[in-house]
Amino acid sequence: MQNFFNKQFSCNPSDSGCASSLSVSDILKASDTLYSQAMFLDPAAGQGEPIRPLRDGQLISYTLTTSSPFPQVSKPILVTTVANEAGPTVYGGFTSPLPEQDYLQIVYGTLGTSRADTILSSQRYGVQTYGGVTDARPSFEKMGTDYLWKCSSWTFSRTWASKGGPAYVGMYVLGATHPANGGIPFCTSNGSVCHQDDIPIVVGFLDSAAIFAQFSDAITLVWNRE
Repeated sequence: MQNFFNKQFSCNPSDSGCASSLSVSDILKASDTLYSQAMFLDPAAGQGEPIRPLRDGQLISYTLTTSSPFPQVSKPILVTTVANEAGPTVYGGFTSPLPEQDYLQIVYGTLGTSRADTILSSQRYGVQTYGGVTDARPSFEKMGTDYLWKCSSWTFSRTWASKGGPAYVGMYVLGATHPANGGIPFCTSNGSVCHQDDIPIVVGFLDSAAIFAQFSDAITLVWNRE
């Protein structure tokens, strides 16, 4: 992947002067090209985040996951998620009711038989009928949010706290619709807080200071200090 990226420029990899003279637009263009081709260069790169930090034993010595030894830490961390992290993926990708069979195929294909059996046996993730129509999207959204965001974030936070660092964990149950979610009815309906809907609040991108203050007062965070 590094060699492929280097070939996007006329610079010799050892020529730091040439690299320093590259424009931001050229670097971003090369990054986009690498992003789209990474999984074909090496399947291990994956589709989601092929350009990411990796443990090299020098700059990065730990994975900070449960798959390898976790270092002793002391710094406090703040980790937050939103209530419907998987909303844009599920409801943006499936704009009509999702048949149960399709849902089962996705779960088994993603998690494998053993884990899928455990998850699907839970009432929380079972498919239900809404208004006479079977739609697996609500269960799929819950599962996706728990699997990709809540469980990973909370597991990381617990491990961090067990190694000596304070961990403050929160979940947004109110938010401000992010522009990327504006065309997804699920994300703009009352009660939904989709992935990125915390961003306008955190960085202050709302229309006015008064609205920002209103949302700031309304945000409910479930805080835990391990």
